[in-house]
Order: sequence, then C-alpha cells, then structure tokens
Amino acid sequence: MNVLMLAPEFLPCRGGVGVYIAEIARHMPPDVNIHIVTPHRVRMESQSIADEEISNQSFPSNITVHFLGKAQDSFFYNLKFQLHCAAKVKSLIKEYDIDIIHSQSAMPDLFLSLKKIKVPIVTTIHTTIASQKGAIKSSQQPFFQLDSSEQFTFLFSPALIAMENWYYSKDRHYITVSDWAKQKVTIEKGIEPERIEVIHNGIDAHFFQPYDRTLAQSYLPELPPIHSPVILFLSRMIQSKGIHDLITAIPTILKRNDATFIIAGPGKQIKYSVPKQNIIQLGYIPHDITRFLYSCADIFTLPSLSENFPLSVLEAMASKNAVVASNVGGIPEMITHEKNGVLIPPHDPRSIEKAITRLLEDENYRKELGENAREAVIKKFQWDKAAKLTKEYYIGVIEDANSAS
Repeated sequence: MNVLMLAPEFLPCRGGVGVYIAEIARHMPPDVNIHIVTPHRVRMESQSIADEEISNQSFPSNITVHFLGKAQDSFFYNLKFQLHCAAKVKSLIKEYDIDIIHSQSAMPDLFLSLKKIKVPIVTTIHTTIASQKGAIKSSQQPFFQLDSSEQFTFLFSPALIAMENWYYSKDRHYITVSDWAKQKVTIEKGIEPERIEVIHNGIDAHFFQPYDRTLAQSYLPELPPIHSPVILFLSRMIQSKGIHDLITAIPTILKRNDATFIIAGPGKQIKYSVPKQNIIQLGYIPHDITRFLYSCADIFTLPSLSENFPLSVLEAMASKNAVVASNVGGIPEMITHEKNGVLIPPHDPRSIEKAITRLLEDENYRKELGENAREAVIKKFQWDKAAKLTKEYYIGVIEDANSAS
C-alpha cells in the first residue's frame, strides 16, 4: 500500500498535528509505504532550523519526505501549501502509484479535484474553525493581546467556516481522535457518522517516561537549579490554551506554597507580576527534548478553553506527572477525575489554584496520580495501536472505492 500524507505541519514539531503525522507514520506497519508532503520549515520563532534537525530523525525506510515550499510563522503559509498541493499532488500520485491520500483538518487538499486524482482521501479532524473561534471568544482577552494567528482566525472566521463547510461536504472519509470530536463534527458539519472513524492519539511510552531528574536537567542547560516543586505548562502561547487563567492563579498559589512554574512553547513571552524566581519562560523547546522537560516537573497543567485529544496531556501522563487539565473536548476520555489526573472547569483560575495547591500540599496524592496516569496511557493509548487501526481503515476505504468504481 502506498500512502500520500499531506502534512501542513511536520518537523520540527510546532504543535500536535506535526507530532501526530510523524508518529502515525513512524509506527505504521513496514508494508505501508508513506510519502509525506510538507512545507520546509526553516525557522521556529527566532531560532533557525538546521536541515540536520529534520534529516537526522530516525524514520524507517518505508517513509519518504517531499518538501513543497517553505513554512513560516504566518497565518497565510497554509494557503501557499494548499496551492503547492493543488499543483503537485496529481503528479506525485502517478509517480509513486498512490492508493490513498491522508490529509489533515487544515485542509491542505482544499483545491484538489477529487474527480481528477481518482484516489480516496481520508482526513483526520484535529479541530474546526468554529471551535477555535469559540475558544478565542471565551478567553475574554482584548483583541490586541491575542496571538496574531488568533487575531486572523477571529477576523476571517466567517469566510474560513464557509470554506470548511464546503470542504467537509465533499466525498471523503474521516478520522477523529476522540469520541467527542466525532459527535461534534457530526452535528456541526452534517457528516454521516458511518463516514467517521474514531482512532485515539497515542504515545510512545518508551520515549516518554520518567527520566532521572539530574539526567533530564543536563539536556536543559537553560534551567537554573530548582529547589521547589515544579509546575509545567507546555503549549503554544495562545489565549485559547488558558495561559492567562494560569497566570491569574499563580500569585494565590504562591501565597501558600513555594513552587516554580516553567512555561514553555512557541509564541510571545508572557507578562506576569510575581517574583521572577518563581516563573521560568523557556520559549520553543524541540520535541525530542520535551521528554526531559516533563521529567523536570512534578505537575503538568493545561487549562485550555478548547481541546480535542491533546498529545501534551498523554506525554505528561506517560512521564508520571500529576496532570491538571480542563474538562473539555476529549480530555475526559483520557483522564478519570482524581484517579489519574484532575479535571477542572475551563476559564476558572480559582479551580486551577485549588487543584495545584492540593497537589503541592499532598505529595502522596500527587505521586499516586502520576503512577496511575502512566499505567492508563500504556494500557489504552499507544501509537502502535493507533497506526494499526489507521492502516485497517485505509484498507476499508480503498476497498469501498474500488467496489464503487
């Protein structure tokens, strides 16, 4: 089987979509030949990306990467990639005898003619424009304080939603990474449920595991010596991830307990009004180093306003962090409240404060949640399983297409 994967995000991984594509491909059975089509990212925030950072990735021999154009940190780079795909994908299908295309919800195949390419398309739905707009609105932040990507999403949302509705009306098949997402897009986009397959995201529990903290810190020389419990926030610095609510909760948390907050991820530095020694901002951390960052933390928090099935939560759970995350999207499908993590209402700094304070003051409870978290992800959420189910779905879609032709 020959698969063409359209990857608007890939390496270096900027977010969950890039990780999803890399890991699904890496764990696919060896009899599946995968051609990943992606823009070439040469910079992440202010950091230049060496070609070696991509070429040195340990991909098996059944994966080939094709670069189309360049990716930049701008709202419009995806449009350029869509146009590149429209111009090049048909010839790639012919050259590599492609059986199926696997696209993503950023719609890289928006301008492809389904009749001309004559191979079925599967799209993984990671998010929708309506969900993004709703999260931006619920953050209640002034427009000028939003990240530029959020500003553009908000301004252009009517046109983007109309475009997305047109995209989802076409004859294609879908994967969602949570039961919540399947239910949502069935209602929001009018997609027949039988055209949607739920395949949860996974984790590489060997790669993400609790490493010795001294070893972990050696991979993060920018971290100063830390002598208090560590709370980690690792995500893009956008308001829909709840970063403003976390910053609001921190001063009250520090009134009762000494703690260090590590804030990491691509985006602008966050402003705060607590002692400098209690917050460390790291900016973008390469994905292969994030495993050591989790091992430097005791608690992981993702107080998002909207999520589907966030990989960062699975990674933190596999690393035995006690997780505090919003009760939104598919997060309750991975976290059982007060058994392997703590669920809190979105946009509620008081709940963030209470949950983190309890974990800081009860070390046994904190460690129990971490142990249960790793056990849960090993049992339920592995990339090998997700890749196997994805291959089986490919086979079914191809067989349906062949029988219909």
